[in-house]
Amino acid sequence: MTTAASITLVIAPVDDSPAARAGARHAALLAQLLRVPLQLVHVMPLAPAELSDVPANRTSEEDRDRSQRHMAARDVFASARQAIGPTLAPPPEEIMLEDAGFVRHPARIIIDHAHRQPGCLLVIGARHLSEVGKFMAGSFSDAVIHEARCPVTLVHPEVDHETIQRIGRVLLPVDGSRHGERAARLAGELARSAGAPVEMLFCHPGEPPPHSPGVSESAEIFSQARQHLGNIPAGIAERAFRCNDYGEAIADYADRQRDNPVIVMGRRGQGAWREKLLGSVSHRVISLAHCPVTVTV
Repeated sequence: MTTAASITLVIAPVDDSPAARAGARHAALLAQLLRVPLQLVHVMPLAPAELSDVPANRTSEEDRDRSQRHMAARDVFASARQAIGPTLAPPPEEIMLEDAGFVRHPARIIIDHAHRQPGCLLVIGARHLSEVGKFMAGSFSDAVIHEARCPVTLVHPEVDHETIQRIGRVLLPVDGSRHGERAARLAGELARSAGAPVEMLFCHPGEPPPHSPGVSESAEIFSQARQHLGNIPAGIAERAFRCNDYGEAIADYADRQRDNPVIVMGRRGQGAWREKLLGSVSHRVISLAHCPVTVTV
């Protein structure tokens, strides 16, 4: 099974929030490990124009409001560069994404940009929101995860600097799905680049059966995942456990590790509303885990 490099560009949306700065720091680490360029993007949508105004005619020289937005964007990029530090080579590319007319949701603009960049990985800072808050108001990270066709890494701002600037272990939840296979290939690529081991996690739902079969379901799924992981010099471990809430179990296990873990997992591709109503493992992990989480589709 091929394990050729799949990521050719890391993209980090930035603004003036602590979450975005945390995302930029981890994005710089991933770009350095994968030896690919880093692109910082900032969405600068125009405010709704007056009825007598023609948005297409507005320029920085003619429109003071838009000029101020450009100045604010430069400050955002400067803050992101400071968060990243001077060690990244080559330095990140800085791109302002502008809307041609009325304001649209920033997530849509970033997703459209990512779709035009083959082989990209999106790294976004995300605040922890309650399930009720996400259901009622939604969130930028939810929108990106559900619509992006590329891998997406979520980084929470409360994670300390060392955790997002070093990878000590890659946790790979496995379930035998094609989404899990893609996650395994990316996990293998990242583990080899970081010199980190991979720990595969599998959950048997419910109580153990009275008579266990000769070859367990987990053994078969672990074997399949190993084919997609490829060779991991630092080693591969397997862990199977029983639980009723797989997402909570993964997040809890990751939070107990003290060697800077990251989680890489597949997402089944349920729609946003179906996922909010019925739940999903990846949604639970993203909501609960404090380490960086990467999801693939």
